[in-house]
Amino acid sequence: MTDPTANIDPQWVIDTNTANIVNGLAPYDAVTATLAWFDTLRAIEECINLPTADWDDDEFEERLYNLALPSLLSDPRPLLALRPKLVAKFSETFANRFQNLMIQGATIGTALRHHRLFELTEGFLSVGTMIGYFQSRRRHFVAMLHTLPSACRGRQIVHPLDTLNIFVPLIDMQALQIVGAQQAQLINAARARLGLPAAPDCALAMLDGFFLEPERSRITEMPVTEASLAILATRESQPSDRLFSAAELRNDIIATEAAYSEFDLAATEFGSAAAFVRQVSHEFVERDFWVAIQPKELERLFHEFKLSDRLRAELVRSSADYATNLDSYAPFVLIDGIYRSTVSLLSRFIYFWRSRCLDRSKRYQIRTGFIFEKAVADALERQWFAVQKITRINRHEFDVVTLRDGMIWNVQCKNNMTDLAWIEAEPKRFARYNRNLVLAYERALAKERNREGVLTAHLGNDAVEHMLVSRFPVVTDNSRIVAFSQIDDFANRADAILANRKHDAVK
Repeated sequence: MTDPTANIDPQWVIDTNTANIVNGLAPYDAVTATLAWFDTLRAIEECINLPTADWDDDEFEERLYNLALPSLLSDPRPLLALRPKLVAKFSETFANRFQNLMIQGATIGTALRHHRLFELTEGFLSVGTMIGYFQSRRRHFVAMLHTLPSACRGRQIVHPLDTLNIFVPLIDMQALQIVGAQQAQLINAARARLGLPAAPDCALAMLDGFFLEPERSRITEMPVTEASLAILATRESQPSDRLFSAAELRNDIIATEAAYSEFDLAATEFGSAAAFVRQVSHEFVERDFWVAIQPKELERLFHEFKLSDRLRAELVRSSADYATNLDSYAPFVLIDGIYRSTVSLLSRFIYFWRSRCLDRSKRYQIRTGFIFEKAVADALERQWFAVQKITRINRHEFDVVTLRDGMIWNVQCKNNMTDLAWIEAEPKRFARYNRNLVLAYERALAKERNREGVLTAHLGNDAVEHMLVSRFPVVTDNSRIVAFSQIDDFANRADAILANRKHDAVK
């Protein structure tokens, strides 16, 4: 069956849905809408991070994550039965936030089911599915936060219990369409630049696991060294009765400094940002979560820590244009004359700023190339590829060499990265960058084929295939080029290549 939306102009989709978001938010009061959404965001972040809590009670965890939401509106007793444990672990107010969020989830799930939007309904079947739903929409939730102060121009009050009913439909029905259309623009431009035919079903695997943007080297991939352990030893104790706190924010900064200590992160512009956030955490955090700063106080901190214009612009950004806000990591929102934030938004920003500061370092680029190779090797081992201890043969260097079912799989690892927001903002720019990468990758694969005799002689095996894994996702029909965001599908991709090879041999 032909997709009826296949020939719709992506720009029309973007413009129409952007206008729908603006019109949908226009009737609401900016102050109450933003503050209510802040409250809901806190509950959402707590829900997402709930699996990090150590309950030491398997039976309770099973009841918690399998709690069915659709029936709560008629019978809330299963939810109320969880409350004593939540109160004991965290607090009465935490239990209240969790309870209210579950009721909201049950309500919107019922509404989605009533409108026969069954695919979306799956996100609101249980606590576990709702955690996955929230994780997948995290970027959109923050974008909505930055949109509300400018787009809400009316007088209609927004109450905290109404936020999901008001904002989630706008995100699922409008905002996701914008992202899909933006990706279609990028794909169309990239395929045209490569001389490839249009492919309406082609997708761009931009996000890694847990819906995270690609980066040169995640904090979880960095090796633990004596220097990093010494820095980690300076962490302070955190309250055990909450998932977020000012102390945790400061510890997040320490963890980041420790993980990337070999690159002297503190000497970059990250150092001034970290000092600024630490001061904010000591001076302006309320109830261990909320941040509220008067404009003159924020300006004082900017001067005190000598923040550059570039850093200041990244800290405070707001627009009525939803698509623009999707690319923002700014932690502060100006509402009712006060800059507001949370410890979780500040932590998110610090991690983002670390990448901005390090990506300019040539040493970091080179070092993380080796770290990326290890990440690829680990992922292939999980798929039953036997990684060989081969890095150099007769002055020929190799990235990751593996064996699987008698076949040598020689894998090139390309840790190419760039500013995603800059690339994605202009389809022609993305198409040029994509073409350059694809052509470079295909040349790299050709080079490997020309020297495969070095590998086959060393391993005593003539059966060899060459693959390339790219940190940055690219648009291409070359099945040998795999985006790292799809690394878990590498074995299936390899099997398909072998199947096609056998099919061609038979013909």
